[in-house]
Amino acid sequence: MNIKGRRSSGLTALALLACAPAARAFAQDIPQRMSYGVEIGFRSGHADRGFIINDRPVVQPVMWLSGSGTQFSAWSSFALAQTTDAARPQIVELELTHEQTWGKVTVAPSLRMYFYHDALSAERDRSLEGWLTLSFTAGPVRLFTRHSVDVLTYKGEYFVDAGIESEHRISALELGGSLAAGWASARFNYDYAGVATRALDRVRAATWLNVYRGRLYTGTHLEFNTIVDPAVRAAVTRPTYLLVTLSMGGKF
Repeated sequence: MNIKGRRSSGLTALALLACAPAARAFAQDIPQRMSYGVEIGFRSGHADRGFIINDRPVVQPVMWLSGSGTQFSAWSSFALAQTTDAARPQIVELELTHEQTWGKVTVAPSLRMYFYHDALSAERDRSLEGWLTLSFTAGPVRLFTRHSVDVLTYKGEYFVDAGIESEHRISALELGGSLAAGWASARFNYDYAGVATRALDRVRAATWLNVYRGRLYTGTHLEFNTIVDPAVRAAVTRPTYLLVTLSMGGKF
């Protein structure tokens, strides 16, 4: 079975959405001037588009550099303990994103290269994915859809999330939440769960709270996910999970 990494819930509110809840706020309006940021997150586990990759605590640092609507990031995930299936996943991802906004519509294509290594065995994996995030701002909420397709090692894998999210800042506090559903191709489900079927895979809900102090911040992120397709759900050992992330970082 293919085992991947991918920052979970990813770079972005367009690019930092999956990995870093607090960094997400910085990515939503990419400035024209050059800026950079760093963050470290401590997470109760790691998942990729609804599938648990690591069921033990992980540390996940990320660095990004952005300017003129373009952003480059380097993200990694390191297991702090052996998983229940006797693995210790180490994941590194490099991502390049360009964001363009026309009125209320934002388009953000990305290229994401990932490298996977199990520190307890010789298992290694890598591939390249193309991502496209589309969003529409409707008053206090944002409607979004995120598409990913593997273009290197696992050609034919396709996954799309669609949902709604909202984020509000009051003084030094920022509170946000999102609700989404995800559909996967037969190749995607075969590689992740061993079930070659196209399906509406999952429902996901997340909420986050960030506290800012100048250029620095701390954040808390909760992500609930459940596999809803019966065949895919029966094929995985943990179809429903709740992940908690504590993070700290800064943007300069």
